[in-house]
Amino acid sequence: MSKEYSFLKEEYVPGALFIKTSFIRDREELVTRFAEYTPEYVVGYEAQISTVKEIQRTLVLTDEQKQATVNLYRKADSLNVEFNFVASYFKKCTLDTKILSEVKKDLTRRNIEGATDKIASIIQLIEANAIALISKGMAANFGSTLAADRDYLEQQNVLQNQVKNKVSDLYTANKAEYDALYDYIAEIANDGKIMYKGTPKAKEYTIGKIIERMRSGNGGASDAATPTA
Repeated sequence: MSKEYSFLKEEYVPGALFIKTSFIRDREELVTRFAEYTPEYVVGYEAQISTVKEIQRTLVLTDEQKQATVNLYRKADSLNVEFNFVASYFKKCTLDTKILSEVKKDLTRRNIEGATDKIASIIQLIEANAIALISKGMAANFGSTLAADRDYLEQQNVLQNQVKNKVSDLYTANKAEYDALYDYIAEIANDGKIMYKGTPKAKEYTIGKIIERMRSGNGGASDAATPTA
């Protein structure tokens, strides 16, 4: 079965649980058109969810690593807002705001490496035009504060990358189990879209929509893992 969308490695279980809720509700109706959706199928699906969940529980992270993503994205969002003010100051001083637009895109997309590189250039611009920018309302110590924020982003990004590497290793070692879970998800999603095409329920069986729901609270992520067919 083709995969138009990809789950992140940590999204397999929550994605399976999202679609399971709809599937359990609609199973008796689905089985009238798709004979494999028996109670035994449900048992197998739930068992595979539990298997992958147990695999993920073996992931050992330090408290610092567990908190890294939260800290990183919180700071990225805070800076994204702050750069709206900086853009206003730049415009009032007739400075080019292109780099500010670019860094805001990087922060939104969680491209932290790209953002920190651009922030270094922004700091140079601020230092070179400090008098004019301060006259428009920028805090006198904003350049040094921004430098500290950049360093913080870099530190938290290192920790987050350590987590990504651990998750990737865990996925690689247990890929067959993740693939088996995805096969359940993909089959149910495909048949549910057919069954409920043209109705609001169809979205509940659309993997792209499920991914949007899962990511609506984390600002987007990276490290996608596409399972094999």
